[in-house]
Amino acid sequence: MNCEEVKALVDGYLDGELDPVTNQSIEGHLRECPLCDQAFKEHQTLAAAISAVAPYHEAPVGLRERIQSALRDQTTQSTQDIASKPPPDVARERRGLPGVLFERPWNWLGLAAALFAAVLIVWNLAPPWRRPAAEHFLATEVLAGHIRSLMVDHLADVVSTDQHTVKPWFDGKLDFAPSVANPAGDGFPLVGGRLDYLDSRPVAALVYQRRKHFINVFIWPLRAGDIKDPGVLTLQGYHLLHWVDGGLNYWAVSDVGENDLVTLRDLIKNL
Repeated sequence: MNCEEVKALVDGYLDGELDPVTNQSIEGHLRECPLCDQAFKEHQTLAAAISAVAPYHEAPVGLRERIQSALRDQTTQSTQDIASKPPPDVARERRGLPGVLFERPWNWLGLAAALFAAVLIVWNLAPPWRRPAAEHFLATEVLAGHIRSLMVDHLADVVSTDQHTVKPWFDGKLDFAPSVANPAGDGFPLVGGRLDYLDSRPVAALVYQRRKHFINVFIWPLRAGDIKDPGVLTLQGYHLLHWVDGGLNYWAVSDVGENDLVTLRDLIKNL
């Protein structure tokens, strides 16, 4: 992927609209091209700043009903006006459409109200769409990290089922000490750990196995302004679960069922 292609796709990458393979291609280019990487970081910082300060005001409860009532009244009136209007001048229609368009009894206030009502309904009925772009972008990063570890056969830098071996391996490689649990007796054996890079910083990645499936659990310190708990997300057929514990962010991602991720989260919290 070249610079022009990355430039054209960077908005979709930031908004989490691209597939994991395309995301991985963009990430590879950013690692190799300092100019694009710098431009991307500036774009990312700007998007995050806008999301953090953009105001959101909850609409009054009765606003939707009043708009819908006004639209019904306006539609009824417009229909009556059209029905009472004499048939159009056929000769004028044959001369061209502009005369017909500009003489139709369009009510621009009604049209604006209809557009506002549509936006309001979508805004209230689809809350996941209101999530900040930064959250969706981070979830896409997490998913890309999981898929990348499977594609390049790089699940772990330290392969061990012993948490007392995996935990010390991170010493000196990170600026925090990740907790390492091994709930093997509950069907989630530890496979190992590795370093990864998410949210513009190095993170710990712990790998667990559930039957024939692998689960990546990414861990890094919580920062001011971080989203505390978006719950379970689904992207590209994968489930992602985020939680916060002991001042650390945890993101678990896999193609296992949602209940398996919730079970693993509870086991990690309790061990």
